[in-house]
Amino acid sequence: MDTDPRLKRHGRSDADPGRVLLYDILTREGRAVFFSAILLTCWAVGETAVPAVIGLAVDEAVGPSDVGRLLLWLVVLGAAFLAQSYGFRNGTRLSWFAMNRQEHRLRGEIVRTTLDPARRTTGRLPGEIASLASSDADAATGVLRQASMGAASVLGLVLCAGYLLWADLWVGVAVLVVTPLSMIVLRLLTPHLSRTSHRQQEGIAAAGASAADVMQGVEVLRGIGGEYRAGRWYTRNSQDAAGAGIASAGASGRLEGAQVLVSGVVLLVAAGLGAWRVLEGDMTVGTLVGVLGVTSFFAGPLGTVVAFIEGYTRSAASARRIAGYLGSAVPATAVDASGKVSGGIPGATADATLTLVLDDGIVVDCRAGRFTALVSPDTAVHRRILDTVAGEAGTLLLDGVDVRTLDLRILPAVLRISPHGARLFAGTVAGNITGPDGGELPGALLRASGVDELVDLFDDGAEHPVDGSGANLSGGQQQRIVLARALAGAPRTRVIVDPTTAVDSVTEARIADGLRELRAGERQGTLVVVTTSPTLLAVADEVILVGSGGGNVLRRATHTELLADDFYRSVVSR
Repeated sequence: MDTDPRLKRHGRSDADPGRVLLYDILTREGRAVFFSAILLTCWAVGETAVPAVIGLAVDEAVGPSDVGRLLLWLVVLGAAFLAQSYGFRNGTRLSWFAMNRQEHRLRGEIVRTTLDPARRTTGRLPGEIASLASSDADAATGVLRQASMGAASVLGLVLCAGYLLWADLWVGVAVLVVTPLSMIVLRLLTPHLSRTSHRQQEGIAAAGASAADVMQGVEVLRGIGGEYRAGRWYTRNSQDAAGAGIASAGASGRLEGAQVLVSGVVLLVAAGLGAWRVLEGDMTVGTLVGVLGVTSFFAGPLGTVVAFIEGYTRSAASARRIAGYLGSAVPATAVDASGKVSGGIPGATADATLTLVLDDGIVVDCRAGRFTALVSPDTAVHRRILDTVAGEAGTLLLDGVDVRTLDLRILPAVLRISPHGARLFAGTVAGNITGPDGGELPGALLRASGVDELVDLFDDGAEHPVDGSGANLSGGQQQRIVLARALAGAPRTRVIVDPTTAVDSVTEARIADGLRELRAGERQGTLVVVTTSPTLLAVADEVILVGSGGGNVLRRATHTELLADDFYRSVVSR
C-alpha cells in the first residue's frame, strides 16, 4: 500500500492515518475554526458574566436599594446576554459551514477513489462504501465543531476559575482541585467508548452493505429461492450492529452520567463552602449568588470538554475507517513496456494479445485482434476466470504487461465488463451507451447488442428515459444497453463476461448475428467473451476450453470443430 500523501505532507509517515486525516481536516479549515472559536468565546464570556453581574447587582443595587446602580447593572446584564447570543449563533454557524465543506470534500474523495479505474479497492461492498461517504464522513468532520467549541469551553473554564478565585480563594481552590480529579475519572472511561464507537461504525457499515446488496439482487434472490438465507444474513449483520450500538450507547451513557455526577459534586462543594463563608461573614450574599451561578455554568464548559473527548473518539474511529479505505486503493504505476504498449496511445492496444494467468497456474492466451470465447466445465475454474477478469485474483496481461501496472493513458483502453452486473444511470438509452455528451449510434452496434429492438419498441427511441439503476427497464433490456456500451467507441481490447444471460434465446441469436456482422466490418480489436452460450460460441473466431488438471488448456478450436468432442458438447449443451 502506498503511503497516503497526507502522511508525507505532514512528515508523519508512521502516524495513525485516522489522526492524520483529522489533522488535515483541521488545517484546511483553520481560519474558520479560529474565528468560530473567537465568536464562541464571546458566548463563554457572556455566560460567565451573567451570574457574576447578578451577584454584583444584589450587593451594590438591590441591597442598598440604589435604583440608579440597578439600571446600570441591568444594562451590563443586557450586554452580557447580547454577547452570549451573538457569539453562539454566529460561532456555531461558522463551524457548521466548515463541517459541510469538508464533508462534501471527503465524500468526493471517496467517490473519486471508488470510480478511479487506476486504483483497486477490492473487498468493499457498495453499502459499506455508502456508509463511509455518509455517516463516517459526517462523524469525522465533527472534529471541526469539537475544536472550536472545545477551545471556547477551555477559556470558559479559565474565566470561571478566575472569577471563583477572585470571589473567594477557598471556594476557588476547592473547585480547581475537585475538577481535575473528576476529569481523570472521566478520562478512564474514554478508551472503552472509543472501542465501542469503532465497533458501532463497523456494524452500521456491515448492515448497510448487506441491505444495499440484498435489495440490489432481490429479483435474482427470488428467482433462486434465496430470500430466506439473504434475510438471515442481513438479520445477523443488523443484530451485530444493534449490539455494537447498545454497547456504544451504554459507554456514552456512563460517560454522560459521570459528567452529571462530576458537575453535581463541584456545585455541591462550591455551595457548601460558600454558605459556610457567608455564615462566617467572609462572603456577601451577592457574591454567593455569583459563585453559585458561575459554578453552575462551570458544568457547561466542563461538559463540553468531556463531550469533546467523546466526540473526538467517534471522529477518530470514522476517520480511521475512511483513511483505511482511501489508503487501501492501490494506484497503478506507469511502466515502460515494449511493443505496442510502449507508445502510450490507447488505440495501440486495440489488437493486443490478452493473457489470463489464473491463481492455480493455468495460463490462457487470447490472440490479438481475434474474437475468442472462454469455456470451462469446472465451476471453480470458471470462478477463477471471472476473478482474474475482474482483477480480484490472478493476473491479466496485455501484450505481456500486467494491466494493474499500465500507464493511466493506456489503462482505459482495456475494457472489462460484466453486462449482467453493470449499472445504468439516470438519463436516456443513448446517454447510457455513448455518455451524456452524446455520440453516434451505428446500426451495426445496435444490432450486435440487441438494442435495435428497444429503439423500435420505445416511442422516443434512443432518447427513451432511463431511471437510476435502470429501475424502469427489465433485466434483459438493461443487459443489452450495457452490452452496447461495452461494444461502443474506438477499437480496443475488450473482455466481456456472460453478456446474454438475461435475454431469451431468440434475442440471443439476433445478438450473435449482430456480433458476426460487427466483427466482419471495420477493425474492432481483441474481443474475449466468457460464456457457455452455444449461440455466441458459434460466431467466435476461436473457442478455448479451459480445464483444471495440471494447469493445462484442454483444447482450442472453432465451436464447430469442438462439437465433434462429446465432452465439449456436454459442457455447452442447454
